Amino acid sequence: MKSDAVLRIDNLGHDYGKFKVIENISLSIGAGKLSALIGPNGAGKTTFYNAISGKFPPTRGRVFLADEDVTGLPSHRIVDKGMCRSFQITNIFTHLTVQENVAIPLIIQQKKHFKMFGNAFKNGEMIHKVRQVLEQVGLADRGEQVVANLAYGDKRLVEMAIVLARVPRVILLDEPTAGMNPEETENMIRLIKKLASVSGTTFFITEHDMKVVFSLAEKIYVLHQGHLLAEGTPEEIRSNTEVQEAYLGRKVHA
Repeated sequence: MKSDAVLRIDNLGHDYGKFKVIENISLSIGAGKLSALIGPNGAGKTTFYNAISGKFPPTRGRVFLADEDVTGLPSHRIVDKGMCRSFQITNIFTHLTVQENVAIPLIIQQKKHFKMFGNAFKNGEMIHKVRQVLEQVGLADRGEQVVANLAYGDKRLVEMAIVLARVPRVILLDEPTAGMNPEETENMIRLIKKLASVSGTTFFITEHDMKVVFSLAEKIYVLHQGHLLAEGTPEEIRSNTEVQEAYLGRKVHA
C-alpha cells in the first residue's frame, strides 16, 4: 500500500551489545513538512539519526524513503536516493572557495572524476546550478571567497549549500544552530523556514535549543531512554507533563 509519507520509520531499534539504545520507534513525515526530534542527553537521538542515515544498519525495523526500503544502505546510497544529513556527515573544505565547495557534490552526482574539478567552472550548467544554490542560502556575493576566511555562521551556510546542491527530498539537520550567536541563529531559522516553504524539501531536525525547535517545527517527536515518549504539535508538546518530567522536571519554554 502506497504511503503519503516521504520518510517512514517502522519499529526501529538498535543495540550496542546487550544494551538497547533505541527501541520500537515508528514515525511518519509527510513531504514538505518541518519536524523535530528532541530529547534529553542520552535519549538515543544520535543513534536514531545514524541508523536512518546509513552510518550503520539498525538492529531491527525498517526505514522507507518515499515508499522505497532503504534500511541498512550505506550513507552514500541513501544520499543518492534523496536523503542527506547535515551538519555531521557533511564536511566543508576550508582551503577551497565557497563555490568550489558547492560544486563538489554536483561533480560527484554527475559521476565525474575529481581531476575534472578544474574545468567545472567552464561548464555553464554547473556555474548556473552553483549560483542558484548560493542565492538560496544568501551567499551569492561570496562565491569566490575562501571558506577559511568566513565567519562561523557563514561556514554553516556553506554546509547547508553543499546539502542543497544534491536537491534532496529529505534533509536531516543535526544541531543546525550549534555554536551560533543569537543573530546567526535567527538567520538560520529564517533560512530553514524559507527553504521548506519555497523548495518543498522535507526537514527533520534535532536541536537542544528549544527556542529553535518551537520556532521551526510543525510536529515534534520526543525521545526518552530510547523510546518515543510523545509526538505532537509544539503546543501539545509544550503542555505535555511527561515531556516536562523528562527534561528534569523543568518546563519547556519557547
